[in-house]
Amino acid sequence: MTKSDWMLNRRQLVGMMGVSLAGLAVRPGFALGAGEIPIGMVLPFTGATGPYGPDMKKAADLVVKTINDAGGVLGGRKLQLYIEDSETSATTSVTATRKLLDVNKVEVVGGFWGSPEALAAKPLILAASKVQMVSASADGITDGDNKGLVYRFQAKSSQWGPAGAKVMTSLNLKKVAILAQQNPFVVAMIEPFKQEMTKRGGTVVEVVMYNPNQASYRAEVEKAFGSEPDGVFCASLLTDFVAIAKEAYRGGFRSKIVALGTGADADGAFIKSVPNEVSEGIHHLQPGPPLESAAYRKFVKEMGAPDGTVFLFAGNTHDQICVTALAMEHAKSTEAAVWVKSIRDVCNPPGENVDDIVRALEMVRAGKKINFVGAGATVDFNDRGDQLNRSFVHQVIRSGKNQIVEIVA
Repeated sequence: MTKSDWMLNRRQLVGMMGVSLAGLAVRPGFALGAGEIPIGMVLPFTGATGPYGPDMKKAADLVVKTINDAGGVLGGRKLQLYIEDSETSATTSVTATRKLLDVNKVEVVGGFWGSPEALAAKPLILAASKVQMVSASADGITDGDNKGLVYRFQAKSSQWGPAGAKVMTSLNLKKVAILAQQNPFVVAMIEPFKQEMTKRGGTVVEVVMYNPNQASYRAEVEKAFGSEPDGVFCASLLTDFVAIAKEAYRGGFRSKIVALGTGADADGAFIKSVPNEVSEGIHHLQPGPPLESAAYRKFVKEMGAPDGTVFLFAGNTHDQICVTALAMEHAKSTEAAVWVKSIRDVCNPPGENVDDIVRALEMVRAGKKINFVGAGATVDFNDRGDQLNRSFVHQVIRSGKNQIVEIVA
């Protein structure tokens, strides 16, 4: 049985028996094959962000296979990918990270869709002097002394706020309320949202915060929508936004909803979770891939999806694997503290633009300067490990389907 088969069987068992994945996370230990390079990821397969995990895993598996089939890195060494379920839980993510570091001996722990999960695991990874790559937004992930070991494959939370305000004002929504989940990812975007609204002639009349996993959100919905603002900016995750949207519909509130794609999209899970009349007309935004780029179009084809498919996060794990392989090849080392210093050498300009990982590895071996272009983004980074040049996809739900409205820079 392959490792991929094992994970699928594990998830099927959980679905049939209701057993926690945490109880099944420990696999029998086995020795790495000669020369294999262990890399790890913590991805969500269950919990509020579970809908994102399968595509993120598929993208990572595909690019690992591509690299290995082409001869691997560093003279023929193959990548060995270990994946653990975060369960959308900071506590579980710590346990998963510890296993990857202590048992699987990985040089990098990537994935990390959620900010609480990434923040909780970060101290362990830094203490082990390994690299952390995240697809999470909380500003705190790249704050502090990170020893140059933390890289973000996502927009920062403080960048989401202004993008949300731009969408609000583009819809001529000037008097707005904020309804937001209390978590590090969301809290960091509220002040930048308010500042951008003010800059654009708008007003935030109410900020209503709520805790995750509440039994009901009725009181919060009534407070945010009750003053009849032009629009309500809902900074939510999938499970709570499903409840909030239903509550707003039942209450007959007419304020336009602009939501984070983390709640209103979830790769289509929101639309499947509510009737069309509830989702109709909801606008949402999410950091997105460069939809018109050759790199992204090729990635969609590799994923076996129709042209025009919007993968919001799968490209990030693809890029994490690519950047890891290229940096190791450039540094001629698998030691985290060494190869991490090569990341910006292979990702940032100047250099020849290249989006094919096999060709990129060949060029690095030949000593050529490259500027690798990823599927999820251009993968240019600043000296804090934050990704540059991220754009946002603004979509609206019509008749049970997402329609792209604009790209927000």
